[in-house]
Amino acid sequence: MSSDISPPPTPKTEMLPNEKGRFTCSGIGPPCEWADKYRPGGFHPVNLGDTFRDGMYTVIRKLGYGSSSTVWLAIDSKNKRYVAIKVVDASLTSHAENELKIIRFLSEKAGDDPRLQYFITPRDIFVQEGPNGKHMCIVYEPMGPSAATMVEELPSRSPFPVRKPSNKLSDDDLNTWRTRQYPKWMAKKTLLHTLHALAFLHEHNIVHGNVHPGNSLFSISDINGIEVDELKHDETVIPRTVWPLKRRDGKTDKWAPKNLYVCQPLSKYVLLGPDMKVKTSDLDSGFWTDNPPTTPNVPVALRAPELILEQPFDMSIDIWAFGCLIFEYLIGRPLFIILPFLKEDEKEDDHLVQLNDVIGQLPDNIMEAWPRAKEWYDPVTRQPLHTYEEDDDGEMVPCTYDSLEVLFAQNKPLDVDEAESAVICSLIRQILVYSQEERPSAEELLKHPWFSK
Repeated sequence: MSSDISPPPTPKTEMLPNEKGRFTCSGIGPPCEWADKYRPGGFHPVNLGDTFRDGMYTVIRKLGYGSSSTVWLAIDSKNKRYVAIKVVDASLTSHAENELKIIRFLSEKAGDDPRLQYFITPRDIFVQEGPNGKHMCIVYEPMGPSAATMVEELPSRSPFPVRKPSNKLSDDDLNTWRTRQYPKWMAKKTLLHTLHALAFLHEHNIVHGNVHPGNSLFSISDINGIEVDELKHDETVIPRTVWPLKRRDGKTDKWAPKNLYVCQPLSKYVLLGPDMKVKTSDLDSGFWTDNPPTTPNVPVALRAPELILEQPFDMSIDIWAFGCLIFEYLIGRPLFIILPFLKEDEKEDDHLVQLNDVIGQLPDNIMEAWPRAKEWYDPVTRQPLHTYEEDDDGEMVPCTYDSLEVLFAQNKPLDVDEAESAVICSLIRQILVYSQEERPSAEELLKHPWFSK
């Protein structure tokens, strides 16, 4: 008897806390989007060979994915070119509309402003209806990997373990952190192009709201003369890049694609050297300064102190995140390491403790706003209450974090001497100040000597 005689039940728009996933997966599973995101209100199921916009676009390769979308390389049969299509989660159409609103505004205001070149601008916009709802689809020029992953594609990459930032991390924890350092020239150029984009946004009172390495994409060379066979998704490589999706109950699932595809970014076509360009993407979390969201979509480790404490904020949250990225691109690890398995209040506490140790003593207004400050610091002397802890050998060891300068010196690039290290750390300190009003603007940072050399 066929298992498809009775159709499977329609998945709810959100999984229940103890709900088991619909799909089975052999081994540890593919490094791609979560299969159960394919449900009503979630991702649109895309398979290689699918077409969009009445056959105008044909999908040939999986480029990437994020929490709110999947991205595909497609053939544009009308304009005879390759394009990237971002297919947005059905529940996040308003986010996509917000991104388009900002891009259109900037395009109208830009005129011949050269800073628009540091953004990815849409070539086409349409809505795709599918089993999971209506999905905003945004067509862009094809781009390479993001700054979060491009470093792994560099032939000269040299991974090595991160030095222990504190005794709060076990050896097992540390083994999960591997450093990937960009060459100094590449890190500086990536930062500079990001800074130009932020300066343009802030000039028009727009906050990006989600500055992180995954939202900085590398431009590629013109691929329009390359044959489809060279660019289409390679299904023959090892480890495998195509993973069939099978339901636990054996039935056919109409909400998910037939396969999950491991991303194959266009890394080999990235422009390096003098022609290298990095563009800012994903303005769906952006907002005007006079209409901020309740909670900006900033990655946990890049949150400014006012975001940790849920206080009023302004566009300087972008600047704070940028300051953290200076360290991350040059050193190859985040400046602040917030372990994902911690509870929310534990993440907040650990983050604030790291700020105190790495950047400098927290001011009175932050200590007063921190609900659990007295659990960590003596209210009179400001001395830490947890200065020692027991290690695996039963020894009492310091559990404070190293300062910014020590962390930088531990893994600084080989072509950065002590004098330049001092300049870079001073720059980061100018940015990571606790008072929002005292943080430099993007325009002011562009004039810093380190960026002009």
